[in-house]
Amino acid sequence: MSAQPAAATGDDRIGMLDTTRGVAVLGILLMNITGFGLPYAYDDPTVWGGNTAADLAVWRIMALFFEGTMRGLFTLLFGASALLFLQRHASRTHDVRPADLYFRRTLWLIVFGLVNGYVLLWSGDVLFYYGIAGLALFVFRNLSPRRLLILATAFMLVQTLISVGEWQDFHQTQAVAQAANARLAAGQPLTDGDQEAIDAFAALQAEYHPARENLQAYVANVRESYASAFGVLRGDTWFMQTVYFFRHGIVECFGMMLLGMALLKWGVLRGATSTRVYLTLMIVGYAIGLSVRAFEIRALEDAGFAAEAQINALLTYDLGRVPMTLGHLGLIAILCRTAWFANASRVLAAVGQMALTNYLTQSLICLLIFTGAGLAWYGQLARHELYYVVAAIWVLQLIWSPLWLRHFRYGPAEWLWRSLTYWRVQPIRRTKKGTDLIFRLE
Repeated sequence: MSAQPAAATGDDRIGMLDTTRGVAVLGILLMNITGFGLPYAYDDPTVWGGNTAADLAVWRIMALFFEGTMRGLFTLLFGASALLFLQRHASRTHDVRPADLYFRRTLWLIVFGLVNGYVLLWSGDVLFYYGIAGLALFVFRNLSPRRLLILATAFMLVQTLISVGEWQDFHQTQAVAQAANARLAAGQPLTDGDQEAIDAFAALQAEYHPARENLQAYVANVRESYASAFGVLRGDTWFMQTVYFFRHGIVECFGMMLLGMALLKWGVLRGATSTRVYLTLMIVGYAIGLSVRAFEIRALEDAGFAAEAQINALLTYDLGRVPMTLGHLGLIAILCRTAWFANASRVLAAVGQMALTNYLTQSLICLLIFTGAGLAWYGQLARHELYYVVAAIWVLQLIWSPLWLRHFRYGPAEWLWRSLTYWRVQPIRRTKKGTDLIFRLE
């Protein structure tokens, strides 16, 4: 009888992957916190949360360095982790069990995403995205790094083309509405479709700048109770996991996941490449990314965050986001090679080993802080004040992750995920022999 498949042990860990994942799961909260704490103010600081000098400074820093990049790292790493999972199990058996385990693991991730979206009320959940996209990722596992890179680039170009299509739709609707309004101003009768165009453009603008009374009602519902918060936030989750996912999310996921698989096969995500490669990623990535981001920020502020300026920014979004993500990756890799960063790397690696637990814990804590299920602070803090909450959560997770892993092999959510994947309860307590965390930097 063949042996039962087993989960990866501490000896199978790759230190740079875990450290990068730790940076990503902490960093993603920098962007998510505005969604947790403010209504529809993610891209536009003038919608809610204050526009004082401190608030605008925080928005600029986040937009320049972190917008989309922590999510980018997270997605790269998911692609790499999916490939690692398949490689490790394929090396142990030559039957269909690796595929069976992979699809079971990925389907359970969808369930985690649904729990995060509809129980913990986080509409910006990425686990659902990763689970759905991950199902198709299986067929690309044996492609060469070069082909993976070509496919990743193609998906990123498709994402830009989708944004171009939305840009064209916006400007076409704007032009028709402006012509209709001009006829109204001149006292001329409206032609067929003019009123529809005026209404459609008003609705588009309202998506970017909701009416204050609507925002106030939305905030009141989120703060009243868990039930009332669920009543309004479930609609946001549904939109993000259906319309937005199929319009943008799935293409973005495929692009970054395939890139992550290519980088793993090249050794970049294993820490097995030369320092020169990582320096190139950092310098070129930051040079391109920061230039594009600075241009976008300046254009948005000069236009007063008008809907048209936000639409225009989508055209260059990936041109800034992807290089910045690779720049962060290069920087992390270089830091991992320095002796003085060793202790920080080990702590971040512990956070990364418990990435699923820490990601879901962020949602749980923010549910209890911001909604009517707890303190009901939703819409009550200024944008810059939200980062006091971020700092507190970071401290908690940086402390508890290594402490937990001294005694247990996996985080609670990771243990549950593994047990569901292998369909049997996994051992969670460390043996005396395996108390110390073991990481491998290849």
